[in-house]
Amino acid sequence: MNEPNELIDWISNYSDTELRSAAAYYDRMESFPENHVKTLFGLELFKKLYSKEDHLPYKDYLSIIRKISKNFPALGSILLTQESHSIWPLVTFGTEKQKESYLSQLLSGEIYGSFALNEPITGSEIEDMDTLTIETEDGWVMNGKKEYISNSPIASVFLVASKIQKLSGEESLGIFIIEKGTVGLSVGDIEKKMGIKSLPVAGIELNQIELPKDALLGGKEDGATQIQSILNRNRLSVAAQSLGIAGGALERGLQYVSYDRNLGKRLIDMQSTQFKLAEIETNIYASRALLLQVIDENRYDSRFVAMAKLAASDLAIETAESIIQMTGGYGYMRNNDIERFVRDAKITAIYGSSSNRLKRVIAEPWVKKE
Repeated sequence: MNEPNELIDWISNYSDTELRSAAAYYDRMESFPENHVKTLFGLELFKKLYSKEDHLPYKDYLSIIRKISKNFPALGSILLTQESHSIWPLVTFGTEKQKESYLSQLLSGEIYGSFALNEPITGSEIEDMDTLTIETEDGWVMNGKKEYISNSPIASVFLVASKIQKLSGEESLGIFIIEKGTVGLSVGDIEKKMGIKSLPVAGIELNQIELPKDALLGGKEDGATQIQSILNRNRLSVAAQSLGIAGGALERGLQYVSYDRNLGKRLIDMQSTQFKLAEIETNIYASRALLLQVIDENRYDSRFVAMAKLAASDLAIETAESIIQMTGGYGYMRNNDIERFVRDAKITAIYGSSSNRLKRVIAEPWVKKE
């Protein structure tokens, strides 16, 4: 499978067979789908994505996230977290030494990475961040607390956003690389979640952690730029995941409304059902077109990235909720995938920054004073 199309076709088939049947089990057990994760890493997705020969174009990678999420959204979350929260920051900002230490293992799935930004109360607002790293003669000392950190229970390397206080008294912002097992780093209990249950999420505490000088990502106090870049990369992935969720919910809704009935017409024979599903599919293609346009023309523009993610996450939620209303009691039961898609869709409007935060990003130029 050296060609991207062959790889995408294989993963599409794998998703529609293996992942479709496995997703409900892992949701019910709330367990990490290790075998499926290893299978996908075995395809060298990230190595191909980040190869100099561009074996896997970014647009095709997002298509893979969409196809996986059509059946197993939580698995899509595990993969996109690895890529946008650890591989992307290291490739984009890391020093050569930092890349040599972690990158090959992250690309192969030998280790997992995690990005810690969110904090209690203040969320992802960097201006209100409480985590503080103080410069010393020999390095740094960090204290703080992060919550709802994806992949943190399985991570071997953490990228932690923090305010910085220099010896000179100057203040800045940066991201620090911390290895699992570092004295003072502790990971909390795995959170029990409403949806995306196979994605391991937990808070972390940072208590008087002593770090060497070269723990600063890229060796630069450039945290604002780095954080925004990571968020944008993650938002594009979540947009692709959202489209997968919407497509998966639509597919299952179509299957249900097409069943033959003992009495009366099939639900799909009703014009109101046809019109609603036609609107849904049209909106899926419209949101997908927006995402593809942003990738081509505005991939690094926070406003356009926010638009793509906002449109896709709203669509995922609206589609899943429309399908469960259309299917009635059947969709509400746990013996089918529809109610799981409703639960899984909700998270897309929360992580990668909330929908309200994205609206503020989009509106920011309109309220700025010259």
